[in-house]
Amino acid sequence: MKKTIISLLLITGGIFTSCEDTSTENVSRVTTYPIVTINGDKTLVLTQGDSFTDEGAVALAGAEELEITSDGTVDTATPGVYKVNYNASNADGFTASQTRTVIVLSSAPSAFNLEGTFLRSGNENHVLRISDRVYTSDNAGGIAPPTTPLEVTFYNIDDEHLYIPPQTTNGIDVESEDGTLVSNNRFTWVLIASGVYGTAVRNFTR
Repeated sequence: MKKTIISLLLITGGIFTSCEDTSTENVSRVTTYPIVTINGDKTLVLTQGDSFTDEGAVALAGAEELEITSDGTVDTATPGVYKVNYNASNADGFTASQTRTVIVLSSAPSAFNLEGTFLRSGNENHVLRISDRVYTSDNAGGIAPPTTPLEVTFYNIDDEHLYIPPQTTNGIDVESEDGTLVSNNRFTWVLIASGVYGTAVRNFTR
């Protein structure tokens, strides 16, 4: 992506004025924005005790490769959600970044099975169990028709925390935070999505 930066000359009484010849200097400049591309998966799901090798990222400004800096650590001994950020800037100071999400699931068998129908304000959310700690939800917002529901994949991290990783569903980017598994019959989360969903805690019960 390119951006043109224009330098204007002072006009006085309809005449261009300058102390020196600037016909070829400081008239315009083109900058190419940096683009950061993650190597490997942007969302990685591991089981507690697995090894994690950071594949890094590549940053380019046109054909020029830029230096990448990263921050964030992953502890595969501890179940949780980890973020690794990759950052780069071009010669003009324009920046770009990308984030890898690493989900570490508990290695212990889950004591819960969330498969079934949950309700939020009378609206149904059907949860399907894919594996011990992996589920899909067909109405993560718990909203009523005719609004298009959010169909997502989510994870039971450690029998206490639930997490919807970044994904796009029905044209909406969505992620969750503060997901809590209260019991086998109740869970909650907050959605990071469009303004339609807001930041309310969404309670689901069956």
